[in-house]
Amino acid sequence: MSRGQKILLGSLTFLILVVLLLIFSSPPPVDWSPSYVQDDSRPLGAKVFYDQVKKVDADFREVNSPPYEAIEEAPQEATYVFVNSIFETDPEETEVLLNWVRGGGHLFISASTIPTNFLDSLGIIEDVHPENFEIERRFALSLEKPMILADPVTYDKFHYGEFYEWADSVEVQVLGKISDTSDPDSIGAKPNFIQLKAGNGMVTLHAFPEAFTNYFLLDSTSKFYTEQVLGTWDLDRPILLDQYIKAGKVINTSPLYLVLNNPYLKAAYFTCLVLLVLWVVFEGKRRQKAIKIITPPKNQSLEFAKTISSIYLGRKDMTELGQLQIKLFWDYCRTKFNFQIEESKEEIAISLSNKSGVALDLSENLVKKLRLYEAKPQLNAEDILQIHQLIEDFKSKQIHGRDLQPAG
Repeated sequence: MSRGQKILLGSLTFLILVVLLLIFSSPPPVDWSPSYVQDDSRPLGAKVFYDQVKKVDADFREVNSPPYEAIEEAPQEATYVFVNSIFETDPEETEVLLNWVRGGGHLFISASTIPTNFLDSLGIIEDVHPENFEIERRFALSLEKPMILADPVTYDKFHYGEFYEWADSVEVQVLGKISDTSDPDSIGAKPNFIQLKAGNGMVTLHAFPEAFTNYFLLDSTSKFYTEQVLGTWDLDRPILLDQYIKAGKVINTSPLYLVLNNPYLKAAYFTCLVLLVLWVVFEGKRRQKAIKIITPPKNQSLEFAKTISSIYLGRKDMTELGQLQIKLFWDYCRTKFNFQIEESKEEIAISLSNKSGVALDLSENLVKKLRLYEAKPQLNAEDILQIHQLIEDFKSKQIHGRDLQPAG
């Protein structure tokens, strides 16, 4: 092999290595396929939603069997929740579900596509906004009373714009609407979030399941829409979360399916095998040195809290402690409700009432008394207790969108 051929071969080898390095180091493309699986972190997965649900103090139960089987063990007074791009059911299963609803259950379905046999049983028709291929579609989501949403929420990703229609003889409560804001010739806002009675129970249909996805909930504005939608759930009853009807559900056929299906885990798996073989061959008989035990630092948080509290309790003048309580509450309002404390008393009370859901007279009383305590030159122990009681009463009366009538 001549010198020129060696240089050419070396250059080609180096180029191939560089290309491979760029391929493996580049980030994977974003997967926008719908999933709604509780541990899926894709944009249209539901990891964020289910992580937040687990933090709520309520009786949530996962259902991993078909509705036809699960309904036999389901409590009569409960909320059965389905969230998926498509709600799949047959006529027999539809009848079983509706019989359960008529007995007092609440069936909540958030899906873009619902079978005709199910909708026909309720007297509902599903339609979509006309597709306009010349422009990028942008939908606006709004809520109707008693739902609370200051401004419509926009969504600019792929969506057909499904909505519902029904005859005048069907009694339906409209909770939300959807409109195509990108098309000036659009048909206007149409109901895509409705409730209707069925016997002693209730059926809630929501045609925008994207509201429960990671992409939607990570937006600071959009998440308020989802919170209001969840206001239809009665948290005093068991809530059955369906995990069976999911678009992104993976059926494992091998114990190593998850490992071998992921390129990074697969590479790590075979690397570990090679290293294990090398260790057995060369280092199998070596003994590892004893690892020194490092005692973790002792937690002094309790002692620190006792020390600080004793400083305040030893003082007769508790003005500093009271002023600190009030400042912490104003900072809580600033971060929680996003309004300025420099406004007048009336403006602060009105803004606080609108954004927290607390009655206006209670908000005015809270603001008035806190301002008086701020201006008071000396505060005593009784004042401190009064400030604490005012703040705790206000927080206990905050409303988080659960003002709808529950099923039954």
